[in-house]
Amino acid sequence: MSKKTYFQYQKELGLPIYLVVDLTIFEPSLADFLTKMRFTKLSDKEEQDALSQIRKNNLSRLLQISEASPVVAKQIYNTIESDRYGEESIIPKEGYRVYRYKDMGLMVYSFSAKEWPLGCYKDFGSHAKFYQSRMIMNRFLSWALVPHGIIGLWGVTADDKIVAQRPVDSKGEVIFIDIKAQRMITVDGVKKLGPHFKILRLDPTLKGRNIKMGNEEFLSFLSTYCSFMDSSGLSVPVRQMLQVLSKMTEGMVHPQESFRPRTDLSL
Repeated sequence: MSKKTYFQYQKELGLPIYLVVDLTIFEPSLADFLTKMRFTKLSDKEEQDALSQIRKNNLSRLLQISEASPVVAKQIYNTIESDRYGEESIIPKEGYRVYRYKDMGLMVYSFSAKEWPLGCYKDFGSHAKFYQSRMIMNRFLSWALVPHGIIGLWGVTADDKIVAQRPVDSKGEVIFIDIKAQRMITVDGVKKLGPHFKILRLDPTLKGRNIKMGNEEFLSFLSTYCSFMDSSGLSVPVRQMLQVLSKMTEGMVHPQESFRPRTDLSL
């Protein structure tokens, strides 16, 4: 008998971002993966409160994770034209979009809908598929958090700074920035943005000094490393948040040789 389990993202922040999944269908490591992604399992009482929140709050989002049906599985592993450009693709449809991570999962989403289905294989969230699973979850969060004034950047934290990186270099990690509340939302927890908050770009040719980015260069840099993805480019709210972020802080070019990444305990 199916037993669905509900989870809430960064529960202590009260964000109405949830997911539901029958854990018995997937590998046992999925629950641990969701914990690393900062999703907290809800009690029966909390589950009822969440369902009420979803009904009432138009900004709530519920990701429904299930094993891909044969029809969905065929779409996941079939070769399509956009595969030349990477593992991810978005196909716009009338009133909704279809996000696909090749050989991993298919998500149907719409910014006017509260519930988004994700069909994937049983090894979703496994150690072997950690990077791909993390990428999919961070795409979901990047779309779900925008209405709450929260923007994501691919990268890692270093003290009170963000080091922006390509997804492959950050191992799929995203730092979310709550513009209004002035805080970073990370896999390590929530941190207030301090007075020395900076966003860094690593340069392998730079030695012994930092270089401040110009305004236009910094805004372009933020747009490049933004985790929001859409077939029509960055949305107006996302561009507006990036402009605010570019004025809130400074972008610095930092020597790559002096950067020491934290130990990644998630692998």
